[in-house]
Amino acid sequence: MRLDISTLLTTLLLSAAILPTAAQAQTTEAVPTSLNPYAANQPSANQLKPFNLAYLAYQGFLKDQGIPSNSALIDAIAFGKITAQDIIQAAVKANRLPEQTLSDRGYRHNLGEQLQGFTAD
Repeated sequence: MRLDISTLLTTLLLSAAILPTAAQAQTTEAVPTSLNPYAANQPSANQLKPFNLAYLAYQGFLKDQGIPSNSALIDAIAFGKITAQDIIQAAVKANRLPEQTLSDRGYRHNLGEQLQGFTAD
Protein backbone atom coordinates (compact mmCIF):
# COMPACT_ATOMS: atom_id res chain seq x y z
CA MET A 1 0.00 0.00 0.00
CA ARG A 2 2.84 2.43 0.79
CA LEU A 3 4.32 1.77 -2.63
CA ASP A 4 0.99 2.53 -4.28
CA ILE A 5 0.67 5.83 -2.42
CA SER A 6 4.21 6.89 -3.24
CA THR A 7 3.67 5.94 -6.88
CA LEU A 8 0.44 7.96 -6.93
CA LEU A 9 2.08 10.98 -5.35
CA THR A 10 5.03 10.84 -7.74
CA THR A 11 2.62 10.63 -10.68
CA LEU A 12 0.63 13.55 -9.29
CA LEU A 13 3.68 15.75 -8.93
CA LEU A 14 5.02 14.91 -12.37
CA SER A 15 1.62 15.43 -13.97
CA ALA A 16 1.16 18.76 -12.26
CA ALA A 17 4.57 19.90 -13.45
CA ILE A 18 4.17 18.70 -17.03
CA LEU A 19 0.52 19.46 -17.81
CA PRO A 20 0.52 23.25 -17.29
CA THR A 21 3.55 23.58 -19.56
CA ALA A 22 1.99 21.40 -22.23
CA ALA A 23 -1.30 23.29 -22.00
CA GLN A 24 0.44 26.62 -22.47
CA ALA A 25 2.29 25.30 -25.51
CA GLN A 26 -0.94 24.39 -27.27
CA THR A 27 -2.75 27.02 -29.27
CA THR A 28 -6.29 26.54 -30.41
CA GLU A 29 -8.63 28.77 -32.32
CA ALA A 30 -11.89 29.21 -30.46
CA VAL A 31 -15.16 28.79 -32.28
CA PRO A 32 -17.53 31.65 -31.46
CA THR A 33 -20.29 30.53 -29.08
CA SER A 34 -22.92 31.67 -31.54
CA LEU A 35 -21.58 29.19 -34.12
CA ASN A 36 -21.14 26.29 -31.69
CA PRO A 37 -24.47 24.72 -30.63
CA TYR A 38 -22.68 22.60 -28.01
CA ALA A 39 -20.87 25.50 -26.34
CA ALA A 40 -23.20 25.55 -23.34
CA ASN A 41 -22.27 21.95 -22.52
CA GLN A 42 -18.52 22.35 -22.93
CA PRO A 43 -16.10 23.92 -20.47
CA SER A 44 -14.56 27.14 -21.69
CA ALA A 45 -11.03 26.92 -23.04
CA ASN A 46 -9.59 28.64 -20.00
CA GLN A 47 -11.51 26.53 -17.45
CA LEU A 48 -9.50 24.07 -15.38
CA LYS A 49 -10.21 20.44 -16.11
CA PRO A 50 -11.32 18.40 -13.05
CA PHE A 51 -8.01 16.52 -13.20
CA ASN A 52 -6.04 19.75 -12.91
CA LEU A 53 -8.26 21.18 -10.17
CA ALA A 54 -7.83 18.05 -8.06
CA TYR A 55 -4.06 18.35 -8.26
CA LEU A 56 -4.06 22.07 -7.57
CA ALA A 57 -6.06 21.37 -4.43
CA TYR A 58 -3.65 18.58 -3.49
CA GLN A 59 -0.69 20.93 -3.95
CA GLY A 60 -2.22 23.53 -1.65
CA PHE A 61 -3.34 26.18 -4.13
CA LEU A 62 -6.74 26.39 -2.38
CA LYS A 63 -5.46 26.61 1.20
CA ASP A 64 -6.52 30.26 1.49
CA GLN A 65 -10.08 29.09 0.79
CA GLY A 66 -9.97 26.45 3.55
CA ILE A 67 -9.06 23.38 1.50
CA PRO A 68 -6.27 21.35 3.13
CA SER A 69 -3.43 19.97 1.02
CA ASN A 70 -1.45 16.77 0.66
CA SER A 71 -2.31 13.99 3.13
CA ALA A 72 -4.70 16.25 5.05
CA LEU A 73 -6.76 16.61 1.86
CA ILE A 74 -6.72 12.87 1.26
CA ASP A 75 -7.90 12.24 4.83
CA ALA A 76 -10.62 14.91 4.55
CA ILE A 77 -11.89 13.31 1.32
CA ALA A 78 -11.79 9.81 2.81
CA PHE A 79 -13.80 10.91 5.86
CA GLY A 80 -16.28 12.95 3.82
CA LYS A 81 -15.22 16.31 5.27
CA ILE A 82 -14.29 17.70 1.84
CA THR A 83 -16.38 17.06 -1.28
CA ALA A 84 -16.00 17.92 -4.93
CA GLN A 85 -18.51 20.74 -4.43
CA ASP A 86 -16.37 22.20 -1.63
CA ILE A 87 -13.35 22.28 -3.91
CA ILE A 88 -15.34 23.81 -6.76
CA GLN A 89 -16.63 26.53 -4.43
CA ALA A 90 -13.09 27.22 -3.24
CA ALA A 91 -11.84 27.41 -6.83
CA VAL A 92 -14.60 29.87 -7.73
CA LYS A 93 -13.69 32.02 -4.70
CA ALA A 94 -10.04 31.89 -5.81
CA ASN A 95 -11.05 32.96 -9.34
CA ARG A 96 -9.76 29.72 -10.81
CA LEU A 97 -13.18 28.65 -12.14
CA PRO A 98 -16.16 30.57 -13.49
CA GLU A 99 -19.20 30.76 -11.20
CA GLN A 100 -21.39 28.70 -13.54
CA THR A 101 -19.22 25.66 -12.71
CA LEU A 102 -21.00 25.53 -9.34
CA SER A 103 -24.09 24.12 -11.05
CA ASP A 104 -22.27 21.86 -13.53
CA ARG A 105 -23.15 18.33 -12.40
CA GLY A 106 -20.85 16.70 -14.94
CA TYR A 107 -17.87 18.71 -13.77
CA ARG A 108 -18.69 17.92 -10.12
CA HIS A 109 -18.99 14.21 -10.93
CA ASN A 110 -15.67 14.16 -12.82
CA LEU A 111 -13.91 16.02 -10.03
CA GLY A 112 -15.40 13.59 -7.51
CA GLU A 113 -13.94 10.70 -9.51
CA GLN A 114 -10.51 12.36 -9.45
CA LEU A 115 -10.75 12.92 -5.69
CA GLN A 116 -11.76 9.31 -5.07
CA GLY A 117 -8.60 8.32 -6.92
CA PHE A 118 -6.64 9.96 -4.12
CA THR A 119 -8.19 7.64 -1.54
CA ALA A 120 -8.06 4.39 -3.54
CA ASP A 121 -5.97 1.64 -2.02
